[in-house]
Amino acid sequence: MSDSINNRIKYIPLSRIRPNHDQPRKYFDPEAMDSLTRSIERYGVISPITVREIDDEEYELISGERRYRAAFSAGLTDIPCIVIDTDGSDCAILSLLENLQREDLSFLEIAESYKNLIRKNGLTSHDLSRRIGDTAYGVKERMDLMKLDPLVRKYIRNFKLTERQARTLLHIRDRKTQIDAAREICENGLNEYDTVKFVSELLKTGHTPSLHMSRMKDVKLLRNTLSNAVNLVRESGIDAEFTETNHDWGKEFTITVKN
Repeated sequence: MSDSINNRIKYIPLSRIRPNHDQPRKYFDPEAMDSLTRSIERYGVISPITVREIDDEEYELISGERRYRAAFSAGLTDIPCIVIDTDGSDCAILSLLENLQREDLSFLEIAESYKNLIRKNGLTSHDLSRRIGDTAYGVKERMDLMKLDPLVRKYIRNFKLTERQARTLLHIRDRKTQIDAAREICENGLNEYDTVKFVSELLKTGHTPSLHMSRMKDVKLLRNTLSNAVNLVRESGIDAEFTETNHDWGKEFTITVKN
């Protein structure tokens, strides 16, 4: 660590540091936090957190909330800090940027942070884009995700849907239909491709597609593809056989090639 950095580091009592209410990261993985706590118990806090002074010897956290929480859990009284001079709005933006650079945030956490920064600081999408290095279109695209129903966003978080799946659900304007669609997608474990197909069919017909029928069509397509492939192999002179067996749990396809 360089002398210039060392000179800026100050050990501050944890009791004098308050959390940042604009912290963009909302979810902290319990297992990861336990691991970090054990590491801090053994080695201490290696990388300083960043804070700003808000009153005489009172500080607000800017970045490093995981280390801050883990230090508490590890029983530390002081923590190494880099103190910077910044106001409240810059504090929130710096906190967001630090998390973005570490790629610690989910796309929904980023969207919520953008929305809060604009609302609390009277910024436009263009203002925010300039301050965080994103495009105005990129900011607007992310903020559009906050138009999803809160219950839909909960499904997305809990089932770890992708950003593309979330954007696909945005095409459904009716709240109840959007919630029902999200539930179907999550409970049936649809991937991105199937999610797009599912929502397109729903919007085209106005009815929730039968996932069972859709999957039966896919199974039929698979059967025909395998059967045709075996026929081609047999035409080339290789002794091959395709069999289909029905079970209670589904269908079993077997390809046998004889010497």
